[in-house]
Amino acid sequence: MKVKALAAWTVGVALILGAGASLAEPPKVSGSFLMGTGSATGNYYAFGNALAQVVNKHTGSNITVSSTGGSVENVRLLKKADIEMSLVQTDVNNYALNGIEQFADGAVKNFSAVTACYPEMVQIVASRASGIKSVADMRGKRICVGAVGSGYEVAARQILGIYGMSYDDIDERFLSQSEAKNALQDDQIDAFFMCSGYPNANVTELSLTGRIDVISIDDEHVGMLLEKYPFYAAFTTPDDQYKLGHPVTSVAVMSMLVALNDLDENDVYAITAAIYENLDEIRAVNKKAEHMSLENPFRGIPGNVHPGAARFYEEKGLKVPGR
Repeated sequence: MKVKALAAWTVGVALILGAGASLAEPPKVSGSFLMGTGSATGNYYAFGNALAQVVNKHTGSNITVSSTGGSVENVRLLKKADIEMSLVQTDVNNYALNGIEQFADGAVKNFSAVTACYPEMVQIVASRASGIKSVADMRGKRICVGAVGSGYEVAARQILGIYGMSYDDIDERFLSQSEAKNALQDDQIDAFFMCSGYPNANVTELSLTGRIDVISIDDEHVGMLLEKYPFYAAFTTPDDQYKLGHPVTSVAVMSMLVALNDLDENDVYAITAAIYENLDEIRAVNKKAEHMSLENPFRGIPGNVHPGAARFYEEKGLKVPGR
């Protein structure tokens, strides 16, 4: 559905009496937005709802969260202006802006960043029976590289390439995340790639069987990935929620909130302010917001920052990339 243009933005300032203090209310937004997220059972949908709940409360906006196929579909919906905002991975953002990978038929540049959100770790899950202890051990194995056209299918190709392999060296399978989990349980595949916030519910469920491991990417190959693909960041699991008995080193992309370029600058300013002035509320709803702070709201973002968001950051004394 296509949402009508937003109404005019107003700023309200109220004095709150008590303890001699006065606080300014967040800027108000009167209008409706449609936000693309991901599957109804996935991290994006839950996180998008947390953002919408808090932003709507503090700005008077009406952000409606839509379940979608994820980052790639979200960009295509943005291209058609069928949604106003969405969550997108930083690697998919890069592919869209440069017209490569899933967007080789034409760059998509009608959207820009509001903020980076949380890291999405590339997780490589293998059955212990497969004998896979490294990406290098995948030769000749049955490997799920993700759903066709998904962001993590591209990541799988990139990681295999860094190890000197391609799909010619493996028995590749194209499955969704839930299909891959079931296939590993049923011994139909040996391992699968996925890109998700940590911990992931599907991997947690598999780990309870004691029959899987999550494979690390060694430091040398992490460095090679960061050099070739700067939208990645190094990532090490901060705890052992999968009960593996060891940390896992890998790379991660960042999830990011984006908005159409022609979305009113004042509205995007108000939304950005509502997010960062109420982070504790968002964190109480969704712990992944613990990764958000004004110390680095641009992690993995190349410079396409929405003017409304940029104004908020500059008021906070931050240098905005690309400006």
